[in-house]
Amino acid sequence: MSVLVYLDQNYASRIAKHLLALPGQEAFGEVWEALLGLGGGVVVPPSPFHALELHGGYLLPSFRRMFALVSGGFWVRPSPDVARRQAERGSLEREDFLWRRGSWGEPADLAPLWGLLDLELEGDFYQRAAAARAWARRRLGLGRAAEAAPFFQLLGRLVAFRSFERAREERASDLVDVVMAATVAPYVDAVATDRYLREALVRVGEGVRAWSGRGSEVRAFARWLARMGGSS
Repeated sequence: MSVLVYLDQNYASRIAKHLLALPGQEAFGEVWEALLGLGGGVVVPPSPFHALELHGGYLLPSFRRMFALVSGGFWVRPSPDVARRQAERGSLEREDFLWRRGSWGEPADLAPLWGLLDLELEGDFYQRAAAARAWARRRLGLGRAAEAAPFFQLLGRLVAFRSFERAREERASDLVDVVMAATVAPYVDAVATDRYLREALVRVGEGVRAWSGRGSEVRAFARWLARMGGSS
């Protein structure tokens, strides 16, 4: 079975800049070479989150070329579809996560979850997580049983974790980050993301291997990928 890796917008952008020969991206070039070295043994899918954050910018042609080489033709399904399929199946299957119908012209629609990070959560971590996942489940129009799905479980924990970090300066991409992580982390073997989200995934107990964009971790990620190639 192929290694399944997700590169968030920052990681993918840094690799795309390396491919454009822009300076300062050498470590991300090592990740790229390691991914190419895995050949068909790795699937690195683009997602509606990439399409949303790119806004059709200057990196889009590089993203198209890059993911064409490492995605195997797969895309990440839209988050509501992933959540619904998890709830209906009661288990995790890659076919509920990956499909071949994605498009760079179809960005993620986060409108149903606007306001998630503005909830006034109270109580301990578990109470806050429960309140967040119940709110999100209702906004996506699913029954209460859906809250057992990994998407809602992780989403609730990430929102609860963030609710205790009020001193951290808010970013426009925070909602994208938590929904993306809840969508992809239950399925992938590794996720490459920013330092804060990596820490959040570790702190909330999500078992996925997560790597940040710090130079030492980028190179460690490249070495891990190279080992995956050697063990296949």
